[in-house]
Amino acid sequence: MPKPTIILDCDGVLYPNSELTLDDFVKAMKTAFHQDVKLSSDLQKQISEDTIAKKHLGMFNYIKAVCEHTGYGFGRFCEKMQSYVDYSKISQDMQLFGLLSAAARDNEIVILTNNHISHLDKVLRHRFNKTVFDMENAGIKCFDIQSMERNGVFYPKQDDKALAMFAAKIGRRPQDCTLVDDTEKNLDAARRNGMHTVFINENFTLQQYLLQIQKTRTNTKVKTGRENG
Repeated sequence: MPKPTIILDCDGVLYPNSELTLDDFVKAMKTAFHQDVKLSSDLQKQISEDTIAKKHLGMFNYIKAVCEHTGYGFGRFCEKMQSYVDYSKISQDMQLFGLLSAAARDNEIVILTNNHISHLDKVLRHRFNKTVFDMENAGIKCFDIQSMERNGVFYPKQDDKALAMFAAKIGRRPQDCTLVDDTEKNLDAARRNGMHTVFINENFTLQQYLLQIQKTRTNTKVKTGRENG
């Protein structure tokens, strides 16, 4: 029987939204459009309207459309955008990394961000002093928006198709997965796909959730007589 699968969002889950906000990333995107791509306001507006008309959801479908229009590399743009984000605002929490590593012994833990993998790597370096590769060595797999691409379109977590696609990608049924996220529209999409959900906010953090499942596991071992020592 496969381990339960826990899908973790990145921003607002691995670290608090109070440290880096969506507005920080929007400002960084606009700065990179202006400073590096040299994109006019009129063209930005036109591409944005075209993306919305096609119902291609999320910031990164917009960025992808801009890159395709201008010939600017997508990965290169993401790196430029991140250069305008102050990742040093993210506090280090090695205790949380310990809880994640412990949870990965009895659960399949994956991190899925609607952002680029280089962003996730920067978050992990500041939060846990770890890279994406370090996390995978600890049994925690990492995925970004590019893993949610089909026919040239990104499917972020708020899209109803996205999480079913992702569950299939990792070889799991949606009903065997739990999405841990801080955004209601992502959680709503997960529930529509039959996933379990956990809402993370200032009153219930990822640390609290991991301690909760650790306690549940310990109690189960005691009840079934499988506790060692």
